[in-house]
Amino acid sequence: MAEPKQLAGTGGTLDANLVTPRGVVAHQATDVISAPGELGMFELLPGHIPMLTALKPGVLTIGSGKFRGRYAVSSGYLRIGPAGAVEILVEQAVLAGDIDVEKARVDLKAAEAELAAWGDRPTDGDWKSLLDKVAWAQARVDARTN
Repeated sequence: MAEPKQLAGTGGTLDANLVTPRGVVAHQATDVISAPGELGMFELLPGHIPMLTALKPGVLTIGSGKFRGRYAVSSGYLRIGPAGAVEILVEQAVLAGDIDVEKARVDLKAAEAELAAWGDRPTDGDWKSLLDKVAWAQARVDARTN
């Protein structure tokens, strides 16, 4: 008789690892992860089935209560394995407390103005880069103020 498959984090925790090309930003055992998926916000709890999903810029939360860490993240991917290991691979990530919200607001305003001046050319790579710039600035503002 075959052994039943073990679900992710059945021991009551998830092993979260937030990584950028510059290295590890956070690594901690946690009870919950909230992430900005391409199709909307979602939550991972211990026991979640393994999956791979794309992330969009937004606010990533690792943990709850006094052990909660909020991060502004850019686009990337999140993978949860069968044993509860969660790999969060993004281009950029900043702890909310380390964000200069006024600079982020200035960056957001400048990127939005540049995008408005560019016009509506959704097939152009530079236009897509401006959209990413706006989304990253908005993620930093949201992580610090919400």
